[in-house]
Amino acid sequence: MESLLNSILSQVDDQSLETISKQTDTTPTQAKSALSKAIPVLMSAMAKNSSTPEGASSLQSAIEKDHNGSLLDNLGGFFNNPASGNGQGILKHVLGEKQQTVAKYISNDSGVSDSSASKILEMAAPLVMEFLGRKSAGGGGGVGNLLSSFMNNESENDPQSQGFISKLLDRDNDGSFMDDLGDMGKSLLGKMMK
Repeated sequence: MESLLNSILSQVDDQSLETISKQTDTTPTQAKSALSKAIPVLMSAMAKNSSTPEGASSLQSAIEKDHNGSLLDNLGGFFNNPASGNGQGILKHVLGEKQQTVAKYISNDSGVSDSSASKILEMAAPLVMEFLGRKSAGGGGGVGNLLSSFMNNESENDPQSQGFISKLLDRDNDGSFMDDLGDMGKSLLGKMMK
């Protein structure tokens, strides 16, 4: 089975990468690299949020309400007007105050500026939500199951990267980000798409 990360990245064709690079002052190669770093962080944060029944239900509801996957049918339009995807709102709830830390990680790892990394993160958030919406609506299982499958796959194939992402998302530096995301999840998913 193709990994969720590759499935999401496969939606972004060369023309879309050109548009992203113009919007973010990067090269298409840098844009793809930054996206490939942003998506696993977002999916890990969402997976941890949906690891409780309440969090899973809230995320499923938010996706069913606002993210049916239709944005994927017009990626060119979305990448030309990224604000239309409410990436900033999604990031605020999913990453909280860790947003700048995550942007810095993406910047360092992909060679783009911090501001470019932030813009790419804003584009990646709706992309992930829309992909999860389409996949779950198409019989791919509930969103919680999809994210759980992603986490299992990533932990198996790239445990070092997953360990680093866990540390990156740990808000209070206590070595666990389960408690942090549990707190965020309560505010997050209920009002995600207001």
